[in-house]
Amino acid sequence: TAATLLGPAASYAAAGDPPTKEEIERIKIGYENIQYLLDNWEKETTVCRENGGECKRDANAVRRYLGLRSTTDPLFQIEKVFAKVRFMDDIDPEKLDAFFEATEDWNSAMSMSNSMAFISQFGEYNPGGGKDEVLKYLNEAQKQVVLAEKSLKVILDCVTSTA
Repeated sequence: TAATLLGPAASYAAAGDPPTKEEIERIKIGYENIQYLLDNWEKETTVCRENGGECKRDANAVRRYLGLRSTTDPLFQIEKVFAKVRFMDDIDPEKLDAFFEATEDWNSAMSMSNSMAFISQFGEYNPGGGKDEVLKYLNEAQKQVVLAEKSLKVILDCVTSTA
């Protein structure tokens, strides 16, 4: 069956329903948001206290841009949308392998960037930690966000181009 071929993600999709225009738009907005995060990494991952107070690096933005902080984030549970792609009538069959590989890469990069961002939040408080530890894990999160962005670009290309 298709669920056997596509794995557990396929069970998220209602039988036979392709992604809606709104769901495809969520992918596009999420991709644009991730590009913005990468282009503005320093600004987005730095939080300063009001009135010229101390500035600290903060990974919350990473998790927010990846759809891991709120149900209103465009990429929140986006894998459910990915699972519906197989029901699209006009998807280019030549791009399906690239699509499935990109979704696997997306899932891996999401998981790793989430882990690195989460760990970085506690880097200053762990024994032997400090601001350098926060930055180390934040930099690792950034590498994973770059991979996530590349994967999402492939996914977006697959779902917006027709056969």
